[in-house]
Amino acid sequence: MSMLIRKRQLAAKIEAVEGSAETLLAADAGILVNFSPKASYDPQMYQRDPVRASLTKMGKLAGKRSAGIDFSIELKGSGSVTVEPEWTRLVRACGFQSNALKKITIGAITGGPYRHGEVITGDTSGATGRVVIKTANGAAALYYVALTGVFETGDHITGAVSGAVSTASSDPASAGFEIKPISSAVVSLTMGLYEDGVAKLIKGCRGTVKFNFKIGEPATLDFSFKGVEHGVTDTPMFTGVSFDDTVPPVLLNAVMSCDGVSLNVGEMEIDVSNTLASKDKIDDSKGILSYMITGRDMQGSFNPEMVPVASHDFFSKWFGNTAMVLDLAYGESDGNKFRFYAPGIVYNKVDDGDRDGIQLAQTSFDLTGSMEPGDDELALLLL
Repeated sequence: MSMLIRKRQLAAKIEAVEGSAETLLAADAGILVNFSPKASYDPQMYQRDPVRASLTKMGKLAGKRSAGIDFSIELKGSGSVTVEPEWTRLVRACGFQSNALKKITIGAITGGPYRHGEVITGDTSGATGRVVIKTANGAAALYYVALTGVFETGDHITGAVSGAVSTASSDPASAGFEIKPISSAVVSLTMGLYEDGVAKLIKGCRGTVKFNFKIGEPATLDFSFKGVEHGVTDTPMFTGVSFDDTVPPVLLNAVMSCDGVSLNVGEMEIDVSNTLASKDKIDDSKGILSYMITGRDMQGSFNPEMVPVASHDFFSKWFGNTAMVLDLAYGESDGNKFRFYAPGIVYNKVDDGDRDGIQLAQTSFDLTGSMEPGDDELALLLL
């Protein structure tokens, strides 16, 4: 029988024990994947080549059995600020964590602004939280991730580093989720690509991801996972799969700024660029337990229209190694809105670009964060 390349399903499940394959079910296959996901195998091949009275080579031997899977998805929410989208388990295996995001209405901020990542404390409740996004006087609400206790109306909320103080005029409310980088305790996945009757299974998977933005289109996430071959079998595709039917927002009516200046950007990408290394295991039948994330080099690029130096001096900021806030927010409906916040991008290349005769500043940049505690070079807010 002929197999159709468009009839494919992707399933992924977080492993309870790293490198120990999970049983994949229809409930694990609810992620809509863009055409066309691909599973590939790259076993270590040992060439036997003993000398003798013939130049004929002998067959290779398969050793460590690594595998990979590459695919793209649309960036969309679940439709509810209290429910994580299906795809968050994928980014968690790319070196991120997902935290419930809270917001609290505040009055005037004195001594501020609140700093992104600093700890805040309520004087009455004794509650603590971690600030998400630099927040200056005039902001109506403070976004944070709860650490201990619960803030309450009337709390004087103080920033541990900035000394910023404001008074809470409401109790906390759910605001969505924060996706942020981590450097340890990254989950692993069992993944399966079901190809019209054939299942390709991979365990111990971790990966890297690139975020792509293009005006007038939904943002997309390109994933590249590495793991351990776990079998290729004749298996029917899942039935009764419940797909998230939320329609992704397109990149229109967005609020975009760099260093506080609004830039007219047509395209942007952020590449996490994780380094993936096999965790070799001599007593394993495949020779590998899992793949580990051993480093990341988060990079980005965008193509804003060139502006006068007085508006935004691309070159002096590049030559001066100036760290700048990059902030992009778009989407209209709660549970399907997004905000990308990078607290310290640094230009590493600015070049001429051209879009139908309009001069562009084709710009590449590094995403940087604090020396301590780190893991704060990017915050993706699902609002």
